[in-house]
Amino acid sequence: MKTLKVNDETHEKLTSLVGELIAQSGRMQTYADAITSMLEKSIILPEDLLREISEAIKKGKLVGYTTPSDFVRDAVRRRLEEVKGEEYYVEVPIPKEDYELLNEVIEETGAPYRNADEYIRDHIRQRLKEYEEYKARK
Repeated sequence: MKTLKVNDETHEKLTSLVGELIAQSGRMQTYADAITSMLEKSIILPEDLLREISEAIKKGKLVGYTTPSDFVRDAVRRRLEEVKGEEYYVEVPIPKEDYELLNEVIEETGAPYRNADEYIRDHIRQRLKEYEEYKARK
């Protein structure tokens, strides 16, 4: 066994992660488990790409994201949706102010959507379903 010195901030983060791991697994965990978990789940991004994401968040260009991790998770989720076979027909331009405001509304009101994109897609699906029902009645 080796001894490792960590500063107070790192100690707090590791303690928090150990708590999360205990909650997920239902069994006791150690700092070693927390560090192993972080290493196994970590993805290393090029420094310039990470800096670009951080700057875009700070400048307000990536509305709805507070950390690079938030952005990367959402980007990966969206890409997975694409490769699962869902093809996109067109991109609809939406004024930036409207899009940002809709994201704020969704967040503040606790709407059951992650973001404006999910809200828009759900409403399209609902209209298409209503149309199918309309056609069936005709």
